[in-house]
Amino acid sequence: MLTAIALDSEMTVRAVLRRLARNGLWLDTAQADAADHIREQRERVKNAMPLDEMARRMARNPAQFSCAIRRQLAANILWYARPAAEVLRACLRADPAAKLLDVLNLHEPDSRPTVPISNAASAPADAVVLDGSQPIGAGPERATEGSFAAAAPGRASGPRRSARRSATAAEPPAAPRDVRAWPRLDAPEHVPASTPFEVVVGFGRAPQAGVSGGEITLEAPAGVDTIALTVSVMCDGVDAPDGWSRQLDVQVSDPSSASVRFQLIGRPPSAAMQVTLTTIEARFVRDGAIVGSASRPLIIGQAGATAPPDDIGVGMSWLSQGSTMAPLAAASAGAADLTIELAKPDRNAANGSYVCKLTSPHTLSVGAGPYPIDLGDDAKTFARTVVDQVRQFSSDPIVDNLLESVGGLIADKLPAEALTAIREAAAAVAPNPPAILIVSADPYVPWELALISPPMDAQRPPYLGAQAIVGRWLQDGQRAAPGLTPRPATQPPSSIPVRHMAVMAGKYRAESGLRALPEAENEAQALVTTFNAVPLAASLQSLKLLLDAKLEQNFEVIGGADVVHFAGHGEFDPAKQDSSVLFLSDGAALSPLLFRSAKYGDDQQPLLFLNACMIGIGGELLGAMGGFPGNCLKGGFGGVVGALWEVDDTVAHEIALEFWKRALPATGKAGEPIGAILRDLRAKYADPGAPVESTYLAYVYYGHPRLTLQRAG
Repeated sequence: MLTAIALDSEMTVRAVLRRLARNGLWLDTAQADAADHIREQRERVKNAMPLDEMARRMARNPAQFSCAIRRQLAANILWYARPAAEVLRACLRADPAAKLLDVLNLHEPDSRPTVPISNAASAPADAVVLDGSQPIGAGPERATEGSFAAAAPGRASGPRRSARRSATAAEPPAAPRDVRAWPRLDAPEHVPASTPFEVVVGFGRAPQAGVSGGEITLEAPAGVDTIALTVSVMCDGVDAPDGWSRQLDVQVSDPSSASVRFQLIGRPPSAAMQVTLTTIEARFVRDGAIVGSASRPLIIGQAGATAPPDDIGVGMSWLSQGSTMAPLAAASAGAADLTIELAKPDRNAANGSYVCKLTSPHTLSVGAGPYPIDLGDDAKTFARTVVDQVRQFSSDPIVDNLLESVGGLIADKLPAEALTAIREAAAAVAPNPPAILIVSADPYVPWELALISPPMDAQRPPYLGAQAIVGRWLQDGQRAAPGLTPRPATQPPSSIPVRHMAVMAGKYRAESGLRALPEAENEAQALVTTFNAVPLAASLQSLKLLLDAKLEQNFEVIGGADVVHFAGHGEFDPAKQDSSVLFLSDGAALSPLLFRSAKYGDDQQPLLFLNACMIGIGGELLGAMGGFPGNCLKGGFGGVVGALWEVDDTVAHEIALEFWKRALPATGKAGEPIGAILRDLRAKYADPGAPVESTYLAYVYYGHPRLTLQRAG
């Protein structure tokens, strides 16, 4: 499989060349778009590095990439795959104002269907991967092999750079009741622009045709007849003159008896498009926590249009597409102080248009939204430009300057209302730090690095992940098969009972071709000794036992692990089939797709700590439902910790031991929240008098910000 760069057929040649350059792809550094990008990145680093050296570090081999080109034809979506080098050559010969559709002469018979990946073998050898989960046929040419100066794999070895009872018995309280219902979302499939239309949201007794969203369970305390919810809707390309939110009073005896109504008005489609393709999404909120969702596709036609365009018979019909990315249904126990949802109603991976929704149990001065976000580029390209350099300069003191620039750039992409909400949530729980959950259709941008200026806590680094207790969760657009629990779970677990820990360590000898990591070996042995963990060799045989939940200890079969730690080498190379890989002891590269097949979920959702370089990067950066984060969550893991860039072996060793000491104290005691531990570890980046060590800021966490572990038995 080839790594894909998402493009849209309506993009101009100028915009295409700019995006390719921002992914390190050009034929000549004299290209204006390439030269501009190289200079821009050099200024961001604030370094006097020669331009040719900066270009050498940034360059990628076009032969190792393909372009996934999205085309909207009436109300259908078509995809084309073309080698990146072919796209480059064609664009360099064309008028900068010309559209890619015309430059590549795209025709309907040339389009390619998308195929969901269920395992590594399901993807054809010449497929390109879009967003980590949808391979597309590679097109008429197979990319040829080419040279690429990859970053050296692994944790950096060598020295650290100095490295909360009644006294009498009482009647037991009556048990609460569970109220179950399916989301209802009544809306037309097609509406003419500039004409008001009605949307009705409520509950039904069964799944509604054409509506995505799982069954919702609401707990009703004894004696309570009505449950108050807030219902909000959002939809790109429409206005809501009477507001985006309503109160819904759900009758416990008959949840389907109540509904709320919204009046929306579609905006006219762009001049280049016959229709606008978008999605109506509804959220059900209780006490400041999202408890359910529903969505359905919508087509907005030209003013006066009475029907949608006919299905052209090729590509994907917008109205026939499956579920959209549904958000977390947050449990009331341990709910976050603020949930920032980043949704994408247009589902177009080739642009950076998102909407932001804010949910909080606290009173905020800002509304819930939706608020628009425009990343400028598509999310993958935007993220590459802000993270790839950090990866390259992570071992240089200049990374301090770079991180400040990157943090400011990321913060600028958040709506001002989101930054206000972060501060107000913090004030509501002071002096404790706020817990923030980022639920995102964008799996790439490292929002944890957003610069909070001025910081809420001046003694800590001014980055969101060091100021607040932060967790992320990935939205997934795939429905679970009937009778099966969706993966990842619709909500991350807020607690995990721990019976067994498994530790896998890479022991790299000379014949592996990888340098030894003595501190990684030492940290693994320390965890085995301290926590009576199951030691596993970094081999395919041990990995199969772990993923199949068939571990053995002390001559007994114990099944699966509840927490897992890996210490060893990792690598990110966008020019290779699996952008992120772990390395086994024999030097073999371990594909993240293997973790998709793990036999976890339901009552056993382990926390996985991958203490290796660049493993927080998934798909091409942070992972859609691909890479290690996405594939591990699809495999039933309840949380994943991984690094975005290269980590120092000694510092990574210290971080791992402190993390597990605080996360898994003695039996009978609950550990500290995972998000709180990582917040404190990130704070060490600002230790006065210590050398700059970017390892402390490298770790990203996918899971409930207040997840706690407790030893069981």
